[in-house]
Amino acid sequence: MIVYFTGTGNSKYVAKKLAKITKEETLNANRAVRKKESLSIEDDRLIFICPVYVSAPAIPFMDLIRRSSFKKGAKAYFIVTCGASKGCSPKYFRDLSEEMGIEYMGCEQVVMPQNYIVYFKMSDDQENRKIIKDADPSVKKIAESILKNEPFAETPMKTSEYVMTKMILGAYYKFFMTSKCFVATDKCVGCGKCEQDCPLGNVSIDNGHPVWGQECVHCMACINRCPKEAIEGGKKTVGKVRYHGPEVLLADL
Repeated sequence: MIVYFTGTGNSKYVAKKLAKITKEETLNANRAVRKKESLSIEDDRLIFICPVYVSAPAIPFMDLIRRSSFKKGAKAYFIVTCGASKGCSPKYFRDLSEEMGIEYMGCEQVVMPQNYIVYFKMSDDQENRKIIKDADPSVKKIAESILKNEPFAETPMKTSEYVMTKMILGAYYKFFMTSKCFVATDKCVGCGKCEQDCPLGNVSIDNGHPVWGQECVHCMACINRCPKEAIEGGKKTVGKVRYHGPEVLLADL
């Protein structure tokens, strides 16, 4: 079973590609995350896919795993999508596996287009299509290890990086991952796509315009995937190219 959590669609893309090769079923965990539900999966093999936020796996996804139940001793593979590096994700998932009584089989990364539009430079559509295409061999290599029931090969992680991540992660989520500066401009047509796409259910439509709650994790789905590019994250996103996700970029190919 492939369980994935996704914002702009990078992790969904990897999950679907991986499913085609491994013949595993896929489960979009966004609803369970949004509703704070739990999962009960008795498969012998588990594949978890999510984005990296602040050098660690998305906390809402780890929380979902923590409140769910799985077959004891099930082999658990973890894959993170990222703009550059999986950071400390292996350590977090190793500890989580031990806590849940499942066998940690490693954590691999798949580099996908950058979507953190609030703080990073964004690539244009042509470059993003290339990044997505270049990710396919990584997914194939990951699938080969899974089909052979082999653990992922991992390189040692610097202890200092993990310590630093642990120190700042909670504060970053609390003070920086906020939607207070998000606004809908006059280009908004009230289509509701932002409400539909938000993996945490943090967006609602009121009088034809989006309103944000308090549970934002900066997945950037609402800003990037708006078909009218009508949402801004304050001044930091004005004039920046949007990343509409793999489904949109590859639709005409």
